[in-house]
Amino acid sequence: MKQISIDPKDRIELLRYVNMLRELNCNTSEKIPIYYEHVCELESLMHKLSFILEFEQPKDRHGGWYTDYQLKEDLPEEKSNDKTH
Repeated sequence: MKQISIDPKDRIELLRYVNMLRELNCNTSEKIPIYYEHVCELESLMHKLSFILEFEQPKDRHGGWYTDYQLKEDLPEEKSNDKTH
């Protein structure tokens, strides 16, 4: 299993996201409307977690916004078009 270290600044940011998720969860369980800012923060959380945990979406012709994230180490290596290497 891969060891992942988290920088103190990332840890503080993740704490903020966890509290946002807690608030979102409380609002939905109490049948209170969610705020659009919560929805926006979910996207930021997705990017932060994928960076810290080394998740990536495939970059082939089938990749893109709708493609599931995968473990970075399980993705095929990208081939460089640069002929100098």
